[in-house]
Amino acid sequence: MITFKELDIFFKLCEETNLSNVAKKLNMTQSAISISLNSLEKKLDEKLFDRIGRKLTLNERGRVFKEKSYKPFLELIHAKESFSSDRLKGDLKIASSKTFNSINLSQCIYKFISNHDIHITKHSINTKEILDSNIDIGFVESDFNEANIIKEKVANDSLIIVSSNKELSKKEYYIDQLYKYNWLLREKGSATREVFLSKLKYQDEMNISMEISNFEEIKNILLNNKETITCISKLAVKEELENKKLFEIKIKNLNFERELFMVYHKDKYQSKLFLEFTSYIKNCFVEGLN
Repeated sequence: MITFKELDIFFKLCEETNLSNVAKKLNMTQSAISISLNSLEKKLDEKLFDRIGRKLTLNERGRVFKEKSYKPFLELIHAKESFSSDRLKGDLKIASSKTFNSINLSQCIYKFISNHDIHITKHSINTKEILDSNIDIGFVESDFNEANIIKEKVANDSLIIVSSNKELSKKEYYIDQLYKYNWLLREKGSATREVFLSKLKYQDEMNISMEISNFEEIKNILLNNKETITCISKLAVKEELENKKLFEIKIKNLNFERELFMVYHKDKYQSKLFLEFTSYIKNCFVEGLN
């Protein structure tokens, strides 16, 4: 494969036939210049210069190669200069758990895209799939220990029990007192589901009426059916709680505090784009994802 360096030296030799002068301009030895030229000619299986004394004269095959390659070479230089001058250009692959989708993460990401010439591909999958996927950055709510994964805390969160039945919010309950209601739970593999169920005893007595992967569907059913109940991220229902459409049900002797994380592979190359984006996202959480 022909290298950028070999082409650069070739075009310098086209302008200056004295090997010694070219070596001085490029701050290289004459031997290194000769090795590069010989490598290019070997790859092309053609001699590009006639060696006349100490001078190199472009021959008929060399003139053809120069004509064919000069424009692409200039385009390559332009691309290299453009790439170096704007290190925020790029394509990031992101995956987030559905909890993060419910707390306005996508809107925060879009604001970043609007201010930079970049492209972001974002997938919504559960926590386990994120840790197993080939992405640049992930957002998960599960605490874990993976030797190859760096995790950075971005926010505190808690799971709460909610319903649209205001009467249920007027006193505290032991969790098993609520088992009789129609429970809506996240799908298997969801960190929200796993954290919640890990704290419970006698789960087989709970009336799980539906398993749903989409937060908006869960909230819609809750809002229209007062006999339904769920465990959900407090951040995910912040607006509904403030507008008194949903109500938190206080639970005795149980709490579901947790942390939200940004994750990436320990060997991930931290480009300027990566560093700018991750810093921006962390600041978004500090400001409340507005």
